[in-house]
Amino acid sequence: MTQQELIPMAAGEFLKQQRMLRKLDLASIASAIGLDEGLLRKIEEEQADHIAPVYRKGYIQAYAAYLQIPPDEIQLLIDRVTSQETSLRKVFINPAKRNPVDHWIRASSYVLASLLIGTLAWQFTHEAVRLSQKGALPYSASQAGPVNASIASLDVLNDGVSKQADTADLAWAEFSKAPLPDGEGRLQVSVSADSWVEIVAADGTELEMDLIRGGSKKNYQGRMPFRILIGRASAVSLSLNGEMVDMAPFIKDDVVQMTWPQNIESKNQND
Repeated sequence: MTQQELIPMAAGEFLKQQRMLRKLDLASIASAIGLDEGLLRKIEEEQADHIAPVYRKGYIQAYAAYLQIPPDEIQLLIDRVTSQETSLRKVFINPAKRNPVDHWIRASSYVLASLLIGTLAWQFTHEAVRLSQKGALPYSASQAGPVNASIASLDVLNDGVSKQADTADLAWAEFSKAPLPDGEGRLQVSVSADSWVEIVAADGTELEMDLIRGGSKKNYQGRMPFRILIGRASAVSLSLNGEMVDMAPFIKDDVVQMTWPQNIESKNQND
């Protein structure tokens, strides 16, 4: 039995060893499999824990396949990553016991908060009615005043909510008005459910590499073309310079991996 079998290497260390045995540089591998060189370096150095496990396993599999590592050894690397995640989760198997006193305090706080909110809501409605009746017409014409005042106050509140919901769109509109430097583009990502998003500009700048929460809209500007990877693609919409990007041809297992715009990529290759 070899030393490697007695003390299994971490996945990143194993990949780095195999790459060096084949005398390959990290930049050429990154270019060949369409991933960022810095990302592959983090995988080799076991510093990619911030990446969602499902994508990290996919990166390891793509890296190992390029090195022509046998499928059974690739599966062994994936299993090692899975076993490490399982051992970390076991720490939190047994939930902490709740103190009855804490439970009573929380219940009391909830009741008090409910009473306070109810009181404020009543005061707000009462004040709206009072203001609507101030300087009103004769009684016969003002009987509907309180009802109309209540409806008007609700319309004001609804307008406020709609304005908050449109804040991101207004920000994007202002952002998109500014002139763009030559060769740069603006991306907007809208996410309806939690999704992993990676965006790298043509000059290698990492514009995004994180989990974006559902209900978010984010804007990015950088050198085109962009290298884009999106998990849970069904929950994400993408636009470039105000025009929607059709990601359907690039979706596989609800994951998108593409370079966009492609016409710029082909032009650079021809040059």
